[in-house]
Amino acid sequence: MNTALTLITILLPLGYAAVWADYLWLFYTDHPWARRTCSRLAGSLVLLHVAAIVVRAVGLQRLPMGTQSEFLAALALALMGTYLVIERRLRAKQTGFLTTGAAALLMLLASLAGPGTANTSPLLHDPGFAGHAVLVLLAYTALSLSFLYAILYLVLARQLMRRQFGLLFRRLPALETLERMSVVAVEMGVPLLFLALALGHLWMYDLADRVDPKMAATLTPWDPKILLSWVIFLAYTAGLVGHRFWGWRGRRMNIMAVAAYIAVVLGMGAIHHFFPTFHKFPTLDAAVAPDPLERSLARHAATGSPLETREWR
Repeated sequence: MNTALTLITILLPLGYAAVWADYLWLFYTDHPWARRTCSRLAGSLVLLHVAAIVVRAVGLQRLPMGTQSEFLAALALALMGTYLVIERRLRAKQTGFLTTGAAALLMLLASLAGPGTANTSPLLHDPGFAGHAVLVLLAYTALSLSFLYAILYLVLARQLMRRQFGLLFRRLPALETLERMSVVAVEMGVPLLFLALALGHLWMYDLADRVDPKMAATLTPWDPKILLSWVIFLAYTAGLVGHRFWGWRGRRMNIMAVAAYIAVVLGMGAIHHFFPTFHKFPTLDAAVAPDPLERSLARHAATGSPLETREWR
């Protein structure tokens, strides 16, 4: 089994590169063979990658996102899988070279990062945390793709205004399709973010029963990062309502999508650097000291107390 996983780990970056090359061939030539094979090849690769991650998770008894390599690989998978769902819904393959190219780059970086030292944080062994983390990853991947399609919409609209009918104009989908792709990505991201927040709240209250009272007091739904996540959820939900019922369309709608995503990135960055929060992903560098929550869980696990974290079954 270990040999098979090692072989798959070596082959995955090559597979991502092959998928990107197929989509790039489609973009430049619109060749029928590339059109027939690109989605099938990408879908097969996603299934193989999912299987490898599941087997690895079962073998390690933790969420395989504890090293830089594991996290980058998971991000590449989320990007590829989310894109394929959007492509299948709208039958638009012409933007695939961008998303698959980004996924291939992430897999290359994952390979260059090496296996690293696995983070032994108890959080990574908790199924509740694992589900929350995966949902968050998928939600923000979808919102990132919405941002990408909004940018492409604005670029194509600008080319039309300037009558610059180059390769992008000939190959990219129509403006209406790009806008629809951006909206579909948000339609995926919003419910995923809601599920992530709901599971996160349930997991937080469950976790409070498994740590010491002092640490439990810091687990609060009023944490800055949690509050900002709810603001993001409500803002994107309002955007969907406006698009569906109030006629928010065209250039203005896509400018709003770009501005919203930039605000998300800046807001999360500000909270991460300037505000105290218990809500941190376990460090990707094992040399960094764990935060108090990780130390508390590790202490209970080491002593074998009844508050120890649940293992994967």
